[in-house]
Amino acid sequence: MHFQSALPAASASLPRLPIAPPGRAITRRLALAVDSIGYLVPRGAFSGRVHSVFTQACNIAWHDALLTLCASGVGEGPTVLRLARGAPHDLRTVFDVDEPVACRQGCLRTRRAELRLLHAGVWQPAPLRDLLPLSRIDAHLRHAQRRLAQRRRTHAGVIDGEGAGVVSGLHDACRALDSEQALRHVVRLIGWGEGLTPAGDDFLIGLIAGLDALVRGDERRRELHSAIATALRHGTPRTTPIAAHYLQLAAGGHHTEPLVDLRNALLCEDSGEVVDAALRHALAVGATSGADTVSGLLAGLQAWLPVPSIVEAA
Repeated sequence: MHFQSALPAASASLPRLPIAPPGRAITRRLALAVDSIGYLVPRGAFSGRVHSVFTQACNIAWHDALLTLCASGVGEGPTVLRLARGAPHDLRTVFDVDEPVACRQGCLRTRRAELRLLHAGVWQPAPLRDLLPLSRIDAHLRHAQRRLAQRRRTHAGVIDGEGAGVVSGLHDACRALDSEQALRHVVRLIGWGEGLTPAGDDFLIGLIAGLDALVRGDERRRELHSAIATALRHGTPRTTPIAAHYLQLAAGGHHTEPLVDLRNALLCEDSGEVVDAALRHALAVGATSGADTVSGLLAGLQAWLPVPSIVEAA
């Protein structure tokens, strides 16, 4: 990952909170430091509202996107603001749904909190390096499939159950560069499943992340990739607001740190230990979201790599 200064050094001093007139109580905001922000987080002044709040994450609605304020242990992302250590363990005690949010002069303020962004670094995903020999990539993919199967034994999901036929059909259509069949399966998967990010959406996010890395100037692949990205954008009304946000990001080639790190490790990292660490990180996201996303990533990579796919080799 790469970091750069989020704001110019000239903004180093924090504005003072207004002094209340005599006889009036001072409402003190809880001061929280932000350690890093994603590269799509706006740098200047902006306003929004709290969309949803969970124990370790608070989503802020900003135009048609969501900015996610999260605890220090959560992975980075294009629209993530990650708190420094020492923040409250439960963000529901600090933020309220639908309350206004305003960012001015390097501070993001709500009724009870002041988030200081001046010293935050800007997260950028690590670039994809030269690919490993195909035999080494294939070995990584096989290892990842074994680890994924182990995870599924205790965290089963619809992707491996009723969605298995659709997933297999989508993989085959991508491999054959059959846009019509691929889009038919993509449409079926959007919004398929339960939870804040349905399993079908997680799978598609992983799939297009894999395809992103392997278009490589091939015109037919570029056309299929573009058609899938368009379908993801147009399909967002059929899923949850949070999943819709991540589908929009994925359609534009923007992915979270765990997914980018795993994709890059599978394709470019010779060390098995590095690959295994990236797998653990990606699979640990949510109860089944991580596994569903990894399933999609493997399907996308297998579809466009000129090596035997795991499905064919099984």
